[in-house]
Amino acid sequence: MIADHRDDLTHRQHDRIERLEEYTEHRPMAEADTQSQAQCKARTEDGERCSRPAQDDGFCYQHNEHDPTVSDSQAAETQEQPDEQAESGDVEHPRSRGTAAMTASETTDPEAVDADVDADEEIAGVLAVRETVQSTAGRLIGHEFDGVSEISPTDDGWRAVVEVVERRAVPDTQDIIGRYEIELDTDATVHGYRRLDRYRRGDTTEFE
Repeated sequence: MIADHRDDLTHRQHDRIERLEEYTEHRPMAEADTQSQAQCKARTEDGERCSRPAQDDGFCYQHNEHDPTVSDSQAAETQEQPDEQAESGDVEHPRSRGTAAMTASETTDPEAVDADVDADEEIAGVLAVRETVQSTAGRLIGHEFDGVSEISPTDDGWRAVVEVVERRAVPDTQDIIGRYEIELDTDATVHGYRRLDRYRRGDTTEFE
């Protein structure tokens, strides 16, 4: 009777071992099936596989069998790519917004910045001188202002050449135009003026 009990225990142990081996053999296949079904097999509008978790039918809550799907080979490649990247160490890390690397040509040259600043200051100075002579030349010289023909920087500030109508005539091509030089400082303040010459408006040569 003891022998029969031992045989029964041995038989039960063999059954357990066989069931354990059978479970171990089928477990990887079951896990692989579970992994392949864990992700929705539908395609997005960009042609990529949907990243949402799949339900029992293999689709997420937004897709169904009427949507385009990925093939089994594509699904396998999609699952293998993250693993390959992790093994090779070539995982692309997301960049922070606004931190793109600058190339050598995009770096700022201090000399170029200084040149731009100087150019802007010179333009601002010319505009200030032009506004000053336009508003004051007529009252300063005592004749009707006609135009500005030259503005140039000097060691002490600026030099402007303006034209005024010294005498009106009919036709206006016979108007007598006087050319005057006005001296200004760096702040566009007038310090003096003098007449350079006179000419008829319609003449190509100077009138004396």
